[in-house]
Amino acid sequence: MSDLVTVRLKVNGIECEGRCEPRKLLVDFLREDLGLTGTHVGCEHGICGACTIMMDTIPVLSCLVLAMDAVGKDIVTIEGISAGRKMHPVQQAFV
Repeated sequence: MSDLVTVRLKVNGIECEGRCEPRKLLVDFLREDLGLTGTHVGCEHGICGACTIMMDTIPVLSCLVLAMDAVGKDIVTIEGISAGRKMHPVQQAFV
């Protein structure tokens, strides 16, 4: 078993921290470790775009990024794009 790494990042404006194996994908870290299940695992090859998040204002396919490579980054997931309790049009489109 690999040594665990500490992953510290800001997700949807909140400082988050977790420990995981170095090979863990960012999409899995977001879903499993942080409970943000709005980021979906689709094709797992970076083709479908279901796992797209914003990393430092750039769209990124989180199934192609290791969690440890997101240390210190500012992440916005689908859960983080709403304005208060009102759904963002992108969120409405997913519904």
